Amino acid sequence: MFFCTGFFLLKRANLTRIMIQKTKQIKKILGLRAELLFSKIFEVFLGPLSKSSCRVFEFKRIKQAVGVLVIASFLSMALLPASISAVQTNLDSNSVQILPVEEEIKTERTIRLPVENFRITQGYHVFHPGVDFAGATGSPVYTIAEGVVESVVNDKWAFGKHVIVDHSNGMKSLYAHLSKIEVKTGEKLDKDSVVGLLGSTGWSTGPHLHFQIWENGKLVNPKTFFEGYFGQKLASTQ
Repeated sequence: MFFCTGFFLLKRANLTRIMIQKTKQIKKILGLRAELLFSKIFEVFLGPLSKSSCRVFEFKRIKQAVGVLVIASFLSMALLPASISAVQTNLDSNSVQILPVEEEIKTERTIRLPVENFRITQGYHVFHPGVDFAGATGSPVYTIAEGVVESVVNDKWAFGKHVIVDHSNGMKSLYAHLSKIEVKTGEKLDKDSVVGLLGSTGWSTGPHLHFQIWENGKLVNPKTFFEGYFGQKLASTQ
């Protein structure tokens, strides 16, 4: 009854025509062996069926249609796994492995210390509104950030030879007691520009840089400023 029900469902779905075409194709390929093949298939698969059920398959076209179904089933079972395997192999061989690329993200600092090798000899207090960085005479003194030279002074007293740089945004810096000035008024500077050489001009007891910072017209502690920017304690390097 299973095959009978399947046949009428195929007919209702208008698949009979397709099965006949497939039958002709198989017969064209196999020639006379097609009829023998169909007969053998029915002997194997329809033998267990009752006689009442087998009568349905006495019609030639029904036999051919079911024969094609059986053959197609065997071909699918035999070829489909191999096809899937081939497709999988092709995918594996052509697959692209995307690996995460680790890139070091570097943030360029916009602030630097005015000297590289130094020893802090005096800190910020009421009577000394800056920090003294002692070092070797002639050592380069850098502007702490980009800016424009506001003033250049060659004085024998007080700060001696000194430079004031305007960094905009309300911030200015002073570089005092220089042995030589390397910039001119109005000159544009970056944070690696040398404003002068460390010295002991003016009221000074030894070679050092007296450094001051203003923010919005008010003097601030340079040590606190640098520690806040770099996130670590400002200590002597010598």
